[in-house]
Amino acid sequence: MRTSLHVMRIVLLTTLLSGLVFPGHAEAQPVERLTLSEALDLIEATRDAASDASLRLSIAVVDARGDLIASTRMDGARPTTIDTAIGKAMASAMRGQPSADLAAGANTAFSVALQESTGGRLRYFRGALLIVRGGYIVGAVGSSGASAQQDEDAVRAGLAAVGLD
Repeated sequence: MRTSLHVMRIVLLTTLLSGLVFPGHAEAQPVERLTLSEALDLIEATRDAASDASLRLSIAVVDARGDLIASTRMDGARPTTIDTAIGKAMASAMRGQPSADLAAGANTAFSVALQESTGGRLRYFRGALLIVRGGYIVGAVGSSGASAQQDEDAVRAGLAAVGLD
């Protein structure tokens, strides 16, 4: 009985102190997750940018964990480009960096372990950029099918067109 009363006092004291030490912590607004509608809008905007540049790309949007939300392969894009677009976006989201910044560290122990844990699906090539909302990463978009720079340029244009740049 005495032990349970002591534990209750500690819990009550901890609860009260946490409100004093971290004021407003409970009032923090959660960051909205990337929606399917936003992902589809982003794919359409990136596809439009690619079409304007006469490119045929595959485009993928993933959430902050690297899980696929939506993807497409434009008419005329090579079949293998879809896996590459998804892999670029996954790597970017999971590592919290544009995919172009990941190439130099692709052979580090961490990158190799992450690659193995995803069944070899990550791609460390230029062409994916982060989607940031309220200072937090909510996903990434990647494309593949042209030069690495053209892939990234189309993604950048798509992000700008939907206001997620």
